[in-house]
Amino acid sequence: MPITEGRPSEKKNIFLFLARGAIGAVTLSLALVLAGGAGAQEAGDLDALRDKALAQVNEDRAAHDLPPLTLGDALNAAAQSHAEDMVENDYYAHVSPSGVGPQDRYLDQGGSRAKIVRENIARCTGCDVPPDTERVEAFEEGWMNSPPHRENILSRGLEHFGFGIAGEAGQIFAVQTFAGPGTSPELGPDETAEPILEAERSKTMVEMLNRARERQGLDGLAANEALAEAARDLLPGEDADLLAQNGRSDIFASLPDRAHRDFGALQVTSAGCGGCGADITHADLRHFREQWLDNPQFAPMILSDRFDAAGAAFVADGEGAKRALLLLGATR
Repeated sequence: MPITEGRPSEKKNIFLFLARGAIGAVTLSLALVLAGGAGAQEAGDLDALRDKALAQVNEDRAAHDLPPLTLGDALNAAAQSHAEDMVENDYYAHVSPSGVGPQDRYLDQGGSRAKIVRENIARCTGCDVPPDTERVEAFEEGWMNSPPHRENILSRGLEHFGFGIAGEAGQIFAVQTFAGPGTSPELGPDETAEPILEAERSKTMVEMLNRARERQGLDGLAANEALAEAARDLLPGEDADLLAQNGRSDIFASLPDRAHRDFGALQVTSAGCGGCGADITHADLRHFREQWLDNPQFAPMILSDRFDAAGAAFVADGEGAKRALLLLGATR
C-alpha cells in the first residue's frame, strides 16, 4: 500500500491507494488484521537489508531512465520506527492508531516540510524471522507488480530513500520511504522541468496573465521592470520559510526611487507551493497563474481595468518550496 504526502499549493494532499496482491507470502493489503505474538522484534542485518533495498529500487528506476536515489538518515529512521510500531501495536496501515502519518514521521526525524514524502508498506505472514535479502527482493517484486506502489518507486522529483523492516512470530513488516523536491503540479507528462532564467520570469508571467485578460476583452498589462524589482525586494530570501506568509507590508517603499511617482496605486498578491521542484520553471509559472486566477480574492484584481502594469518575482529554496509575488500597478 502506497501513500503520497506533500504540500502543493500550500495544502497537504494525501493520496491513499489500497491494493491486493501477493508474491509468495507477501501481502499488500489492509484486509487482514495482524495477530500479536510473543518474542522480541528482529530486523536481521539492517544495514545489509537497506543496501539491498536501495539497490533494488535503483535498479528498477534505472530501467526507466530515472536517476538513482541515496539513503537518507531521516527516511531510514522514519521507516524503521513505523515498521517496529506496526509490530508492537498490532496494526497494518500508513497512519498509526494515534494519527501519525508518513510526513509526520519524516518531520519528527528532522526532515524538511518542503519536500514530498511517499511511503510503501508490505507484510509477510508465515515467514522466517529475522528477514534476509531474499525477503527484501520479494517485497520489491510485490511493490513493482502493484501499480500504485510502482508509481511511488518510479516517481520523478525524488532524491532520497529509506527502508525499515521488523519481524516477530513469523510476520515481517517492511516500509519504503521516499522524499525529494518533487515537480511542478503543472508539469506535463512529456515536459521536462527546464529552469526559466530569472530575467525572463516577470515578462513571461505578465504574458500569461494577459492571455486571460484578453479573453475578458481587457487591454494587456505592461511588463514593468520597476514593479518586478519591487516584487523581488518584497520576497523572502531562499533561506526563509517560503511556505509561510511573510513579506513587507510597505509596498511603495519597495519601489526604486525613480519609480515612486509613476504609480497612483499598487496591489500585491503572492502564492506558494511545496514539493513542487527545485528550480523555477515554465510549469511553475503556469501553476502560480492558476492559483491567482482561481482565487476569488485575487482574480478580480488581475482582471481589472484599474491596473495597467505588472511585475513578478519568484524564489525557490532548492528543496521543493517556492514562492511567487505579483505586483500590479496603476500608472499616473
